[in-house]
Amino acid sequence: MRINPNQQPLWRTPFEMQLGTGKDSVILKNLTNAQERMIAALYNGIADQQLSHITEQLGLTNDESKRLVESVGEVMLTESPAKPNKIKLGDDFIAGAFAEIIRASLLHSVDGEAVLLGRAERSVHVDDLSRAGLQICLGLAAAGIGHLISHDEAKVDKANLGPTGFPSQLIGQPRLDALRSILAASPNKALVSTGKKLAKNRLQKIDCAVLVSHQVIDPRRYATWNNRDVPHIAVTFDAERVWVSPMIVPGQTACLFCLEQMRTDADSSWPVIATQLLTSQKRFDDAASQLFAAGIVIQKILSRVDKVAGFEQAAENLSGFSLELATGAVSEFTWPKHEACECVAKD
Repeated sequence: MRINPNQQPLWRTPFEMQLGTGKDSVILKNLTNAQERMIAALYNGIADQQLSHITEQLGLTNDESKRLVESVGEVMLTESPAKPNKIKLGDDFIAGAFAEIIRASLLHSVDGEAVLLGRAERSVHVDDLSRAGLQICLGLAAAGIGHLISHDEAKVDKANLGPTGFPSQLIGQPRLDALRSILAASPNKALVSTGKKLAKNRLQKIDCAVLVSHQVIDPRRYATWNNRDVPHIAVTFDAERVWVSPMIVPGQTACLFCLEQMRTDADSSWPVIATQLLTSQKRFDDAASQLFAAGIVIQKILSRVDKVAGFEQAAENLSGFSLELATGAVSEFTWPKHEACECVAKD
């Protein structure tokens, strides 16, 4: 039994202690010296079979000890559901990922390193490795995702360079190789693969896919993931906003085809407009839009893959979010299944 070491012990008054700073924080009043020592022991960890022995040493009764353990239940670590694997986290990676480990521990009330070990077995496909896609990949790798995949065959050009893009030294290289070079120069051990060389059964085992686009998404791009039953997220940059869709789970949630049907219902000219926008060369992935989108996408993917690995969260975020650049307003959005969409027939 152990209190999560990332739930900080804080004194509110000389006689009142608070464990943790979030919504699960626990306040303990009128603690005796023996109870304070018991809390300290729980931070170090107490083996179940040693509890009665330590209770006696501290001068507490079994009932007092039991009540104290129950009172701090909200901040106790639970047993990790992850199965042991051969993957090891290097010391350099752990040092750089310390904040990731703390966050994972607080989200799931387990050892944070166990969560990252679970992520090391997960694979994510990012279809576009321009600046926004690069930010998403680097964030996922920093958070412990073990395998990044892309079908992107473009090369690094001047539009991909900059503080939020690729270094100038990598211009002319395939963007997939450039991503691999950036990660190879860090303690991160994420594997980077081209989807062109993966067998179909490997592609179907991808945990999540990310689609990055400007203004509209070619339906063929998300049809691929619908047909493979792979959960996916769409990021769309337009003239006023950046949109990050909910996590779309084929057969369970409304899909991007549903969204297009709804847009057509609202404006019969939408298919004609969308066809023209598909060929537009305008780009709207400014730095603020990129970083906002990357943060939302990374959070949603980590929530999804952690759940797959057995680390449950109190509530799963099933909404999409948009950022309006002129005002800074962040809006939450969803859409229902459309009766004319094939995904309704799959229910």
